[in-house]
Formats: sequence, structure tokens, C-alpha cells
Amino acid sequence: MANYQLTVEERTQTGKSYARQLRANEKLPAVIYGSGKGSTPIEVGVRDVEKALAAHGSLIDLNLGGTIRTVLVKDLHRDPVRGTLQHLDFHEIDLTKKLEITVPIRVVGEDLRPSDGGVVQTLLWEVEVLCLPTDIPEFIAVDVSGVQLEHTVNVEDLELPPGVEVLADLDEAVVKVGAIAEVDLGEDDELEEGEAGGDILEDEEATESAEAEETEE
Repeated sequence: MANYQLTVEERTQTGKSYARQLRANEKLPAVIYGSGKGSTPIEVGVRDVEKALAAHGSLIDLNLGGTIRTVLVKDLHRDPVRGTLQHLDFHEIDLTKKLEITVPIRVVGEDLRPSDGGVVQTLLWEVEVLCLPTDIPEFIAVDVSGVQLEHTVNVEDLELPPGVEVLADLDEAVVKVGAIAEVDLGEDDELEEGEAGGDILEDEEATESAEAEETEE
């Protein structure tokens, strides 16, 4: 899958005042770190960034003055109230070196499961892997169509793409297919109902007794 292309401009000014000016013009202040080149302050369009973040895949190719720099989003800051983007940090990567990255887990095949009353419970939503930047998967699929009732899929059972090594505990549970819990209406419930009825009866007797005393008076 091709990397998402994002055109950026070098930022020549810094400070809160200039950052506010950028945001007013639907742009964001950002910084590129890594690859032994120090830090490079840049500015980028808000809508372009939102599209890049929504696109599938982790790698982004930044076009800075005709030079392509391949990056990952290292950190992003949003307004705590409005949720709007405020600042971005990019990490430039070496395409020849493996890196550790967190990849989402996606459960598939639920609609193909037999009607055995089983409920699919996702216990792990993402997993850390080691791979080359060009091998980063969009997600790791867990097919539960053939998972039997009361069985669990662990990390060691995940089907990984070529070149991808999982770093999580192999015994960690990812997905479980459990039975729907049934409500037990046994003797305990009947006893509770009886106790409740007794309380009502006692209240009625107390009311009748009070009325009798008032009549006598």
C-alpha cells in the first residue's frame, strides 16, 4: 500500500502568537524529528492532516520543498474541550531498520459463527510488533468463525503477515468465545419473594391494629 502524501512548508517563526495565527488560517504548527537531522519546524493544513490520520496505513510521506521525508506520527495534541488539533510531532524513520510499533487488532468472521449461543469478547485491542517500516500491517485480523464455544485465541495463535514479529506475551488472551449467562430463578429467589410478602403482611397488620386503636379512642 502506498504511503499517504502530505505537502508541508518549513516554518520560519515560532511562539504562541504565530501558532494561533496558523490555526486561524486552518494550518497547524508541527515538527519533524529523527534520522540524525535534528528537528525541523513545519506548518501543514489542518484538513490535509485529518485526511492523513484517517487514511489506512501508518507511514506518511512529507513533501517538504520537493524532498520526500517518510515519517510516523509520534505525538499529536488536541484541544481538551473542542477536540481540535493543536500541534503535531512527526518522527522520520529509516526504511532499512526495523521498528517497534503498536498495531490494532480486528475481529472478523463473527457473522459466520455457528448458532451456539456464543458471545465473542475482545480482550486485547492492539498488539506491539517488530518489523520494517514497509511491512507495517494496517491491522492484524482474528478470524473467530471457527472458534468453538468456551475457547480462547491467544497472542501465539495470531496469523502474522510475513516479516512481522509479535512482541507481546504469547499467552495473553486476545479473544474469547463465551456462553451467555443465564438468570437462575431458584429457591433463593422464591425465598426472597416470600420474605417480601411477609413484610407486606406485617405492614398491613400494623395498619389494622393502629386503626383499631383509633376507633377505641
